Amino acid sequence: MGHSCYRPRRTGGRKRKSVRGCTVDANLSVLNLVIVKKGEKDIPGLADTTLPHRLGPKRASRIPPRNHNVSLR
Repeated sequence: MGHSCYRPRRTGGRKRKSVRGCTVDANLSVLNLVIVKKGEKDIPGLADTTLPHRLGPKRASRIPPRNHNVSLR
């Protein structure tokens, strides 16, 4: 059966497993973390700045009109 966390889609695929229990060392390539509790001090550069939305809406109906007097042709 093999490992339950990795299924290669084609032969020669790289084996990068991020499921390792509670072990964290230099062999992990990615750590996905979520801030669940705010402490007494802010970490500079982490939660003190707000980033604008990088991508806009894809549908034209969700884009608000800039000028209501101009009709669409």
